[in-house]
Amino acid sequence: MATKSRSQKPDVIERIYDSLLDPATGKLTRTVVTSEDVVRGIVWCAQNKGCTLSVKNPANFMKDIIRGKGASGMWPQPLKDFRIGGRQVTGDGNVFEFVPYADDQIEAFPSRFGYREGVWRHQLQSISIPLATKALGRDDETYLIQVAVKLAIVETHLALRSPVNVVEVSHLQVGIKLRLCEVDSLYAATYRDSQGQEQRMVITVEAKKRRQRILEEQVVQQVRAAFNETSVDLVVPIAMTAGDTGIYVAEFKAVKRAELAAFDILELETEAIYELVPAVPGV
Repeated sequence: MATKSRSQKPDVIERIYDSLLDPATGKLTRTVVTSEDVVRGIVWCAQNKGCTLSVKNPANFMKDIIRGKGASGMWPQPLKDFRIGGRQVTGDGNVFEFVPYADDQIEAFPSRFGYREGVWRHQLQSISIPLATKALGRDDETYLIQVAVKLAIVETHLALRSPVNVVEVSHLQVGIKLRLCEVDSLYAATYRDSQGQEQRMVITVEAKKRRQRILEEQVVQQVRAAFNETSVDLVVPIAMTAGDTGIYVAEFKAVKRAELAAFDILELETEAIYELVPAVPGV
């Protein structure tokens, strides 16, 4: 039986880290890694370690690492020993950033959110989805969003589980490509604030396939982009993934525009698993 070959990317990442390290201070000269850094790292590893990675698309260098649930296994062991992790950074030629572990962090890429036992469950009918649509069911983000929209997953979650007093919600668009990120699905809503006054807000949705991690930095970028593109003062970020014959939904704490400058960590507000009855292929 053939064994899976070892990834060459940890060698490249370690080389990039070493090239940015100031030997006099023991600190990085900068933490953000650019496409040029990635190309130089690949070229060095090709010359010194027999690396065969392509230099044609350095912007996507981190995608295969961070998306899978085995992401921590793709990170260089010396950096894990130093408690140095990474996060994807996009735009302006940037690829990723070296970041120190949080105080309670024990692995390079923890999966803090996603399907697991013990999460609150609720059954939803799926017979309203045409059989022809189900026959084309695929394990991808686009189909997951399509099912979620048809079955009003976000609307149901806001009605049953959200602490935000939502009185109306409308789905706006899917697959919105913005400068620094893509929002898989976008909603506009009206809610009542603590004084009972009706206000407008935006809901961003990040979708992931069954075996992929929910990437917190992507959700954070989506919130920032939503404020840049709208005049609302409140954004509610949501992430969802397929799992266990249903859809897992994580609603994170709402972000106020006035708090945006200090916003960089997601706080889980509520989570749920919506079991689809009968099960939908691809979900």
